[in-house]
Amino acid sequence: MDEAVQQFVERMGLVCEKEGMARSAGRIFGLLLVGGRPYSLDELAEKLQASKAGVSTNCRMLEQFGMITRVSSLGDRRDFYRVQDDPWEHMMRVAQSRWRDMVKILGEAQATLPDHMENGKRTLGTAQQFHQLLIRDVDRLLESWNRLQHGGEVELPAENAA
Repeated sequence: MDEAVQQFVERMGLVCEKEGMARSAGRIFGLLLVGGRPYSLDELAEKLQASKAGVSTNCRMLEQFGMITRVSSLGDRRDFYRVQDDPWEHMMRVAQSRWRDMVKILGEAQATLPDHMENGKRTLGTAQQFHQLLIRDVDRLLESWNRLQHGGEVELPAENAA
């Protein structure tokens, strides 16, 4: 593997680890981001010097998060993985689905808590409002993202996150 690719893959592993994922999941995502093609589990395991079982487990998790997708190749029984089309939007939509579930659960719990649990009801209401704002603002973010992807104008922040 090229040195620049190796460094990127390792850094993606560290970033994803900070987000609560396994470092190896981040490494897989990093390789698929720059690889430019689908990879089989065997190829991923070989390139990342990881066990095939571990790669398989992490690919399933990345697939559930909406970051990668499984594809097939005509005449080949193996599964291949590639980065999801527009993984950024897809990841945010998956997160929004979880937040919508949270809003529902929080609202139901708030409505059924006994009256003497005022603090708990208030805490649940605050959490519900927070998740509702997340859903709304991610919708706005994705509208801007789609406008940008289709050649439209979007004002981007000036700061550099590096």
